[in-house]
Amino acid sequence: MRTAFPSAARPALITTAALGLALIVTGCGGPGADEEVVGTSTPTPAVSASATSIFQLSPGQCFDRPAEDRLYEVAVVPCEVAHDLEMYALFQLDEPSWPGGDRVHELADAGCREQFAAFTGSEPADSDLGYTMYTPSEGSWSEGDRQVQCALELNSGGRMIGSQVGGAGMGGAQVGGS
Repeated sequence: MRTAFPSAARPALITTAALGLALIVTGCGGPGADEEVVGTSTPTPAVSASATSIFQLSPGQCFDRPAEDRLYEVAVVPCEVAHDLEMYALFQLDEPSWPGGDRVHELADAGCREQFAAFTGSEPADSDLGYTMYTPSEGSWSEGDRQVQCALELNSGGRMIGSQVGGAGMGGAQVGGS
């Protein structure tokens, strides 16, 4: 099993690994009456999502948060369709033995923060985007798992439209909570 953590921009949310996992599995719905929509989406009505293991994603793929009963199966959609997350970086931790959950989170956060600007063209503090991290748990580490996955999300909790590579999609982002 892997653990997911929200970005360091929201440290109050990081109280336990269970809370981090709960944040990952709670998705946001489409725009409601109290949400502002910035830009427009023109996807075809027949767009379908494909169910994929979160471990099979590559940078640049857009997807929705996993359902609570399917923690690591995500709906991959074209980035032009409203989506919760966009994978932007994958990297391996090179610690030889389990360094502890706090150290894994620290290393993952540093790597995701470093690669954030390379993908989006801006620093996290200067962006409406945040990120969430999928990290190895102690159990998966013992099986050789060292991969960290970094995914963009809107700080507002809303859904994005368009890829966020180079900041290109922010004009088409939907802003708002779930």
